[in-house]
Amino acid sequence: MSLRLGWLAEVLGDSPTLKLSSQAKALIQAGEPVINLTAGEPDFPTPQPVLVAAREALTDGRIGYTASAGMPELRARVAAFYSERTGREIAPAEVIVSNGAKQVLYNALSVLLNQGDRVAIPAPYWVTYPAQVAALRGETVVVEPSEGWKVTPADLERAGVEGVRALVLNSPSNPTGAVYSREELAAIADFCRSGDFFILTDEIYEDLIYSEQGHVSLEQVAPDLRPRIVRITGLSKSYAMTGWRVGFGIAEKDTIDAMTRLQSHSTSNICTVAQKAALAAFDCRDTVAAMREAFHERRDVLVGALRDVPRVSFEVPGGAFYLMLDCREVIDPDRPQDGCWRLASHLLEHQKLATIPGRPFGAQGHLRLSFARDAAELREAVERLAAGLREFPG
Repeated sequence: MSLRLGWLAEVLGDSPTLKLSSQAKALIQAGEPVINLTAGEPDFPTPQPVLVAAREALTDGRIGYTASAGMPELRARVAAFYSERTGREIAPAEVIVSNGAKQVLYNALSVLLNQGDRVAIPAPYWVTYPAQVAALRGETVVVEPSEGWKVTPADLERAGVEGVRALVLNSPSNPTGAVYSREELAAIADFCRSGDFFILTDEIYEDLIYSEQGHVSLEQVAPDLRPRIVRITGLSKSYAMTGWRVGFGIAEKDTIDAMTRLQSHSTSNICTVAQKAALAAFDCRDTVAAMREAFHERRDVLVGALRDVPRVSFEVPGGAFYLMLDCREVIDPDRPQDGCWRLASHLLEHQKLATIPGRPFGAQGHLRLSFARDAAELREAVERLAAGLREFPG
């Protein structure tokens, strides 16, 4: 008898971002002079106080299970930090600690969706959003922005968002670096009041914003929507702790309780050492600020260099460490479907420059460039890009 895997094995594909990043790293390990602009993580080391706390936890040796939702002292620290940041009281019972923001998102969608429910996702989007919706037998409703990289109430209305079960809002954005202003969020909040759906706000890049406004969350602008909001964040991006897998979910207690029940039957608590180390991260705000300033300078280096490259265009990212490059002018208009894939392959093969095609993000004809690299590498990367574009057959 021939057994087949279940439907989920056929529905889900590889993460294109992780796959291409792995390919680039493999070439580098093989001695190829590849400049890797696929990275979805900082290139800085984890702050020293976090490492010290982890060593102390290991030396102590008491590394058993914790509560499934996280150590009480860590949940309390997260609650206190975000109470101060948002200006509203958050209780530890309204916090869950999970294996990165990705598990927070999956837990949230799992307890909020029923089979066949529709989830609105503005494009361009992180590739994991539609993948997780599909895994939960939901349906993705892509919301196309009418201008630039940010959606408006009119865009949401045009996509029929009033009838969805949930809306995902990501600011700062992966893959575009777009940041919603207070005024833009207020307009979206007004639209959300006209419907009856949950709102998942992915704010994992919240500390990496390059304007005086800083980060503004939807719940700050619209506290009346708090019962419908699940905030998704963590330590990975801003604290250079991607491998530690520490994500936080903040929501109403009933929602957190449901997410905790699911987590207790899937992974249980996250690594106890990582939790103890995470407590020290909140005392590293100066290091976070220094990394943010470095990313700001790198963004300016990349933007300045790209302005001299013909036949491409872009919007200056306001946050995160990504820039979406519009390459449609160099792609054969008779073969647009796989154009960005062909271009990315051409750049890797001929210029040893690793980028990520925009199509998996819902941005056909674009490349995502990460500026989580030093300034010299970014300048060299743009020189290789320009040379590759001149040679690209379309």
